[in-house]
Amino acid sequence: MKELPTRSSYGNRLSLDFRERTLLDLIDELNRMVDSYEEKQRLAKNMEENVKLTIAGLSHDLRTPLTSIHGYVQLLHATTDEAKRAEYLTIIEHAVKRLLEMTDQFYDLAQMETNQKALTLVSMSLPNLVEDIFLSFYAQLLEKNIEVHFPEDVCESQVIADKIMLTRVLQNMVQNILRYAKSEAVISYHRDGDFLILSVKNDIKAESEIAVEKVFMRFYTEVTSRTNTEASGLGLYLSKKLVDKMSGKMDAELQGKWFIIHLYMPVNRIQSMS
Repeated sequence: MKELPTRSSYGNRLSLDFRERTLLDLIDELNRMVDSYEEKQRLAKNMEENVKLTIAGLSHDLRTPLTSIHGYVQLLHATTDEAKRAEYLTIIEHAVKRLLEMTDQFYDLAQMETNQKALTLVSMSLPNLVEDIFLSFYAQLLEKNIEVHFPEDVCESQVIADKIMLTRVLQNMVQNILRYAKSEAVISYHRDGDFLILSVKNDIKAESEIAVEKVFMRFYTEVTSRTNTEASGLGLYLSKKLVDKMSGKMDAELQGKWFIIHLYMPVNRIQSMS
C-alpha cells in the first residue's frame, strides 16, 4: 500500500496471497480505484500534449497572416497611389478574414479537446442543409471558377445531428474545395444501413500532392513543405472530431483525378419507418 502511490502509474496492482472474501473484495475495489486514477492521468497527459500541439500550431499558423498584414500596412503608409492602396486594403481584409476563421477553428478545437462542446441532436434534412451551405459560398465558388453539380434524385432520409456542428463540418468541406479544387465539385448521396452517406468529390490540380491518409491529421495541409497561407490544417481534422461526436463517420479517398470525402450521418430510423 505504501508503494502504490508512486508505482501505480506503471500498472502495479494490489494482490492477496490468501483467500479471504472480505479482503478480496477490498482489494478489487482498491484496484478499480487505481484503474480510474490511471485513466484520469492518461487523459490529463493527452490533453496536455494536445494543448502543446495546439499552441505550437496556433503560433505557426497565425504568424503568416499577421506578417502579411504588417507588411501591407507598411506599404499602405508608403504609397499615395489609390489603385495600390485599394489592392493592399483588399489583401489586408482577406488576411484578417483568415485570422478570424483560424481563431474560430482553434476555439472549436479547444472546446472539443476539453469536452465542453455540448450536443443538441435533432432530426434534419442533410441535402437541404448541404444545399444551403453551398449556396452561401456561391460568390467564392464563382470567383474560383468552380462548378458544383447537385444530384437530380435526392435521398430524403432525415439524419440525427447537431445543426451547428454539422454546419461547421459542411463549411469546412466547402472551404477545402475552394482551396484545392481545379474546376468542379460533385455531390451525391446514398443510404447504407443506418447511415446516409454524403459524398463530395472535387477534381484536383495537376500539381497537387495530397496524402489522403493524412488529410484528417491535425495541422496537415496539402503540401506541408510549403507555407500555405490559406489553410490552418485544422478544418478536416476538426470536422472529423465533430462528426465522431455526433456518432457519424468521415473518410477520404483518391480516385484518379478526384479527391472524395465521404460523410456518414446516422439516419433517424423512426422517421424513416413512418
